[in-house]
Amino acid sequence: MGGKCNVFETILYEATMIIAQIHESMMHLNDSFELALSDKQLHFIVMFVLGMILFFMVHFVFRRLARWSITAVSFIYVFTVMTVLGFAIEIGQRITGTGNMDFDDIVAGLYGVLVFFVIYSAYRLIAWLLGMLVRRVRQKREKP
Repeated sequence: MGGKCNVFETILYEATMIIAQIHESMMHLNDSFELALSDKQLHFIVMFVLGMILFFMVHFVFRRLARWSITAVSFIYVFTVMTVLGFAIEIGQRITGTGNMDFDDIVAGLYGVLVFFVIYSAYRLIAWLLGMLVRRVRQKREKP
């Protein structure tokens, strides 16, 4: 699991650096155009724009997924919430001193979510296959 964590850590670090650069650029634009927007006002504007873009993208994808399988939509939602929860737990441990803030813990927790989903999916597949088998046996018995 250690090798994969390095990849996740690199992605997280790079994403953080990109966000920091965007933040600096926006602050520079704010100063250059003398808009005098506060940091909170800039956060409001950025989160509004990003939220709307993300909403329409997610809405488009989820509508298509829902036609195919509501389970896929549920999985994406749960995985997203569990990711946020994993980060919140680790940040909480750092703030309260009740544990070590460790990215590997987040990854391990998300692996737990994935294993659960694989087990659940296997159960659903087996139940579906057994249902198909039972229907075929009944159809063969009913035919003269």
